[in-house]
Amino acid sequence: MDEMKIYLTAPGELSAKAARYGPVAARLWRLGRDLKLTRTPLPETRVALAVVDATSFGGRGPHETLARALLCHCCLAGCRGLVPELPRPNEALLRFCQVLDRMASRAGLELYLPRGYAAAAPGSFVLIPAQNTGGTYEGRLRRLSALYGADRLALTLDTLATRTLLPCRAGLGQKVRRAELPPLTPHFSPALCANTASRLNNGRAEVILWDDETTLRQKLAAARALGICRAFVEFPID
Repeated sequence: MDEMKIYLTAPGELSAKAARYGPVAARLWRLGRDLKLTRTPLPETRVALAVVDATSFGGRGPHETLARALLCHCCLAGCRGLVPELPRPNEALLRFCQVLDRMASRAGLELYLPRGYAAAAPGSFVLIPAQNTGGTYEGRLRRLSALYGADRLALTLDTLATRTLLPCRAGLGQKVRRAELPPLTPHFSPALCANTASRLNNGRAEVILWDDETTLRQKLAAARALGICRAFVEFPID
């Protein structure tokens, strides 16, 4: 079984500190609505993967020119791959990622994209959040492995908490930092592979899920046992 490759995702200014613990995926650029590519603070060390904040990019513009610029910057920085942080897919973004996927493959660069872009960019790795609120953690990983192939999946892990007021029609909770939570009595859920707690919030039941170093290690071990060998962990771990 392949060894799991764990990348520490960090701002450029923390890349040297993160590099003491493993390979780094550093946030190096920002791609805005105006199509300008802005460099964030320079990393203090060489990084493995370049992360691009494209959360406000809507997908319009000259796709090949933008993709070429991103990949050129990636190569100049000595990175072996690109991790665009993208908003919810739309038609323009899907077309852009088709072009980016094709050009990254030709350049021999790895490309990591959110799950919503998996079909449009078949050569990319699929980023999947490690926290789930329904079913079991292992069952979810098995389903995704059957859908995309375990060798194509890359977990994303952090120690943010998810607060979900019940009933929740959307099935998604609100992400918050643990410091923002009230005092809680945690219970480890083997099914979810996460810490859980419940309380009343203005008369409604609220379920809170979060990870710590122990549960992150358990999640990584379970993923590796299924053949998933790539993961991203937010640095620093709160």
